[in-house]
Amino acid sequence: MPAPSRRALLCGTASVIALSAGCLGDDAEDSPTDGNETDDNGDPGTPSGDDDNPEDGDDGDEQATELAGSDSRTYRYPTRSTSPGLHLLEDDDEATTWLAERDRTADSLETFVDETDFETSILVSLEAGAPNPCHELALESTAVEDEQVVLDGAVSETGDDDEACIAQETTVGRLVRATFDGQRLTNVSATIVDRNGESHQLSVSHDTASESTSAEPSNSSNEAGDDE
Repeated sequence: MPAPSRRALLCGTASVIALSAGCLGDDAEDSPTDGNETDDNGDPGTPSGDDDNPEDGDDGDEQATELAGSDSRTYRYPTRSTSPGLHLLEDDDEATTWLAERDRTADSLETFVDETDFETSILVSLEAGAPNPCHELALESTAVEDEQVVLDGAVSETGDDDEACIAQETTVGRLVRATFDGQRLTNVSATIVDRNGESHQLSVSHDTASESTSAEPSNSSNEAGDDE
């Protein structure tokens, strides 16, 4: 059998190399380049499970109620009790009854009450005894905390030199209107510092009320213990 020529050997070697290159090319096309899956259109796919995770902090809960605004008016009337009091007025009927119980001394509050929208607001009155008409119940803060309205007030001198400050027992009060952004709140707590500097903690919700007292001097309270 005659030996193959040099030309035949070169052609055979070239054919083997070409076949090997073709196989390697097919393997490269079948293997992913970076480990990312693709869809039918050739676009990169989304890693499994990413769409199932909600955004951080999005638990679906409704926004908590906030205080949209507040306003208040002072008043006084002849005293019947020197103990601090807290009253919640939730509608027109309760407000009308509250005004009637204070005779004509609260007439100046009628417009304030009439302007109140009880769909979004409540009225709260803070009261305490005072030794003379030259005192008022000052409102120091109004806030919403833990789904309740929190008020801080104190009996203090008005500083009105034009008014005769004769020794005449009176009840001083502050009618507060709280307006809400969200659900209307009907739970109220208040701290009232009386004429003697004693701090009274009161709370009211609908028709229930409670009070606790602690003798804690307050800088905003007038020292009026000698006037009793």
